[in-house]
Amino acid sequence: MKCLIIAAGQGNRLSHVGVPKPLLPLLGLKLIERTILTAQRAGINEFYVVTGYKTEKVEEFLSHLSLRKNLKIHFIRNDEWQSKENGISVLKAKNFLHENFILLMADHIFEEATLIDLIKTSDIDDEVVLAADFKISGNKLIDVNDVTKVLVKDLTILDIGKNIKEYNAYDTGMFLCSPCIFRALEESSRKGDSSLSGGMKILSDQGKDRIFDIKDHYWMDIDTPEDWKKAKKMLYRTLTKPSDGWISRKINRKVSTRLFTPLILKLFNRITPNIVTMISAAAGILAALFFLFHKAIIGGILVQLASILDGCDGEIARLKKMESSFGKFFDAVLDRYTDCFIIFGMFCYSLTSSESLRLLGGPGVPLIFLISGLAIVGNVMVSYTSAKSLADFNYRYKGRWITAGRGRDLRLFILFSGGVMAALHPISVLIALFLLAAISNAIVLKRVFISWKFSFKKDLLVKREIRAVILDFDGTVADTMPFLTDLATRLMVENYNISEEEARRKYLETSGLDFASQMELIFPNHTKNRHVISSFEAEKRKSVMDHPLFPEVIRALKFFKRKKIPLFVCSSTPQEIINEYLRSNRIHGLVDGYFGLKPDFQKSRQIDFILEHYNLRPDEVLFAGDSFKDSEFAKNKGIEFVGITGTFKKCDFQEKGLLCVDNLRVLTRLWAESEKYLNMLEEVQPQGSK
Repeated sequence: MKCLIIAAGQGNRLSHVGVPKPLLPLLGLKLIERTILTAQRAGINEFYVVTGYKTEKVEEFLSHLSLRKNLKIHFIRNDEWQSKENGISVLKAKNFLHENFILLMADHIFEEATLIDLIKTSDIDDEVVLAADFKISGNKLIDVNDVTKVLVKDLTILDIGKNIKEYNAYDTGMFLCSPCIFRALEESSRKGDSSLSGGMKILSDQGKDRIFDIKDHYWMDIDTPEDWKKAKKMLYRTLTKPSDGWISRKINRKVSTRLFTPLILKLFNRITPNIVTMISAAAGILAALFFLFHKAIIGGILVQLASILDGCDGEIARLKKMESSFGKFFDAVLDRYTDCFIIFGMFCYSLTSSESLRLLGGPGVPLIFLISGLAIVGNVMVSYTSAKSLADFNYRYKGRWITAGRGRDLRLFILFSGGVMAALHPISVLIALFLLAAISNAIVLKRVFISWKFSFKKDLLVKREIRAVILDFDGTVADTMPFLTDLATRLMVENYNISEEEARRKYLETSGLDFASQMELIFPNHTKNRHVISSFEAEKRKSVMDHPLFPEVIRALKFFKRKKIPLFVCSSTPQEIINEYLRSNRIHGLVDGYFGLKPDFQKSRQIDFILEHYNLRPDEVLFAGDSFKDSEFAKNKGIEFVGITGTFKKCDFQEKGLLCVDNLRVLTRLWAESEKYLNMLEEVQPQGSK
């Protein structure tokens, strides 16, 4: 879906900053940059921006942004921005947007989850959907005297405007539009009202409006310096994570969000999260050196400083929309190195402390070696068991006790306390190492027990709580693989020097990829590839609708619907074919999302989209597909995979160590059995986890 952004206004109430309002900086990003990157994370990569005030400056910035973030950004100029209202900016896009699109304001900030949910309602026909906020009582983020108000009844607009007296919602400035918006704005302009609200009134009179409730999601319109300050405070409040431990919630986050992160962004606006990660590691290594030179109090303080900074990198990543898989990996690697350096420094401190050795007596030296060794091993093994559990069992340890033990914030706070308490007696450093060794190794033993219980039912489908299921299309939902295999084999035999047997084998080995990728993989840079690919896709479009669903598919989909398990279809088949096939077979209403091949949106990216934009962790998702490439996609994302036999036999999947079933109906039976096992598993796990 494309996105239109209005960025033509001057923003005179913020003019003292000396820059166009869309380029106003807010916590490391310009206002319009934050809008675009939030929309990008919701799956939008093509933008039309309407400019007016200081056009050249805004367009220059956005041109650089499009190169940095690999976005398509088109510019539309509004020379009437001073004399007419914001509806004219939308109207300027009439000749550029001929299909449904998202409409946003450059000076609004909002949650990507809101936009994701709004896009889900994209199946609109000649109407406009307005995202409305019904939380009007006590909403301190909104200036009541300036916000556009809406009177809503039965999810339709009765009245809209800034000065209406009766209202029950706020206009958030987020719209899902069809081209009918342009006709409405033209009619409203002829009547003398060139505002966007005027166009919405016309649509309301025609019965072409609809309301989308944003529920508890936040949003803000930034018009004044007071709004800007509120936005900063509000964004800082969103930086906590559900996985934060007690120390992070009560101490670290309060210091980092109120002092460290704001200071870092103020002094080094272009700083990246990975640089902050390295600064945190440097603080930890410096702490180790201070312990080494018997400055335990300073060393302890630096340990806690490193712990606080360890949260700043993630905060800056979220504020600047720079989260990445490598960033998480890099942070985890440096954390392990830093922890080992700190523990080694504390070990050296204890080993060379005459007061500690006199107190411990003869066994002092071997005891220090033992405690320090267990502290290093236990600390590393906590992280190792977390990673190994995901790799081998697709299971993430849960529960309050387990989570507390996994939190680095707790471990570093223990070491910090030991260093500071050295002011009373140096033995406190060794006591801190002992506590770390005891807690970390106890957690590892508990996890070994949980995993041992887990292994008894390793053939079950679900070994942990599953919140969503992804289904492949060809060969899993639609009985199309025999047709596609025959078609591909014939085209390869006709156009390449290859036997029928080898062509069939190579096609099946690479199935799961889109056909263009298959051909480039099998016949790299071959001159006939383009012809073969176009022939394949043309025949597929013409004939794929003749091939039915597998008979058990509808029952299986209804099973998951009853269980309230979100269900998605992803495929290397073009999106328009997926749309037509699911609708013609009347199953589109049984799935929560269906995704097909589009430019830069192959199956791997579709899975990323589902995980990111439906707020799912990989360990909460099950992927069912009929090919080995599907299993590779799932493995690379950390998702549990179940093979569907047909394209490949059961023995083929079992040889690769993969669980497989005959069809989706068997999948639902295994699911039911696994639910029983999950209930049993709760008896040996901390309360509240599965």
